[in-house]
Amino acid sequence: MPRKIHPNSLKNLLKGQELTHRKGNKYFLGKKHTEKTKRKIRLAKLGKPTWSSMHRKEMGEKILGDKNPNWKGGIKNIQHPRCSSEIKQWRILVFTRDNWTCQVCGQVGKTLNVHHIKSWIKCPELRYEVDNGITLCLECHKLTDNYANRKFYNN
Repeated sequence: MPRKIHPNSLKNLLKGQELTHRKGNKYFLGKKHTEKTKRKIRLAKLGKPTWSSMHRKEMGEKILGDKNPNWKGGIKNIQHPRCSSEIKQWRILVFTRDNWTCQVCGQVGKTLNVHHIKSWIKCPELRYEVDNGITLCLECHKLTDNYANRKFYNN
């Protein structure tokens, strides 16, 4: 296909190339296709789907399931255990046991967190034990040694 150039860049023409035709305000370099060549190109493309002509649903079906390069073998989305109903119940039990007050500074009504005394990762058997939880305000919680897995990642 002929190369498009802007009219202002006519001075940058390559040696031996001439302007062949103009479409709107665009000039084209090189030769025009003959009618015979245009017919051959059209026949070669005939019957072959192009992305622009393909329907979106057909495109989607080509990459569904195991045909998709991101396929992980049919793994379902599993709910994380920290979002389970057991952890929500555990938090409420710890809050009510500690009377909704921070156990370090004694403040009531601030942003309260329930902190696992023994790590969630290292002690899975103690995850839902009320005795393994303590109510802390956000500032006191950030001062603990295993806040946001700090101790786990530093080891």
